[in-house]
Order: sequence, then C-alpha cells, then structure tokens
Amino acid sequence: MPNTNDLLYEYSTQVTAISGTANVAAAGFNGSAEVVAMNSANHYNMPLADGALFISLSTSVSSASNFVNLYRRDINIDGTGDSPLPQSAAPAYSNLFVGAFLVPPFTATSTAYLALTDIPLTLDCEFYIENKTNATIVQPFTLKLKPKTFVPSP
Repeated sequence: MPNTNDLLYEYSTQVTAISGTANVAAAGFNGSAEVVAMNSANHYNMPLADGALFISLSTSVSSASNFVNLYRRDINIDGTGDSPLPQSAAPAYSNLFVGAFLVPPFTATSTAYLALTDIPLTLDCEFYIENKTNATIVQPFTLKLKPKTFVPSP
C-alpha cells in the first residue's frame, strides 16, 4: 500500500516510434523514413517513456559488441527547425544519446525484446537506433515506447 507522500507512475498508450523496414548494418543507423514523430498527440506531454526494442540479428552476437544505442532527435525546435539527423561522424549526434539496449549474446536464429526505462521525451522528437553489435539487425524491427509520468499517491 503506497504512502500518501509517494509518487506513482501513470502510463499512456504504447506508441510505435520506429518501424524498421530495412536492415541496419553494424555501426549503422535506421532510416528517417522508419520513424514516427513523438508529440503531444501520441505521448500526451508525458516526460518519460519505457522502451521495448524487438530485433533479429543476421549472425551470433559476441559479448564484446552487444548493445544498440538509442538517440533522440528533437524536431520543430524553432518553427520547423530540427536537430541534425544522427550519423556516425561525431559530434553530430553526441548530445542526443538517451540510452543503450543491452543485447545478450545469442544465435542468429533468435529474436529479442530488449527493455530500456526512463527515456526522456521532449515536446516533439524522433528516435533512432545505432547498431553497435557485430551483426546486421534484420528487418522488420520495432521500437515501441510507453509514455509515463508521475502522479501523487491517492
């Protein structure tokens, strides 16, 4: 039973933020045509989200290269002005990193649902993944976000 001074999470409807339709090579990013803009219509101005990434890989993953980075791109910052697209050349994406999905070592025939909590949202944003495994992420893959906020305990 929560105390009256506790804060609780309140969740909103899950949103598909990336619907991957092309493979993502090792050290590559997903394409901008695969992202869904996050805004007040689908994240209801909630400040955080819990993420679930569903992937399949082309080959076994080693423990030395077993994560997928998540980047947030802020859009419509000044009218229709957007942050730069994430790319492998620094510092173009250095301020957008919001977390990493840890990929357990597994075989190529396996698929994985990977979790990442407390991803910060902004009023208008998009998300991109960077494949830091030694394998290709095979399409289709998805990133789903479940927006959340804090509410006082009843």
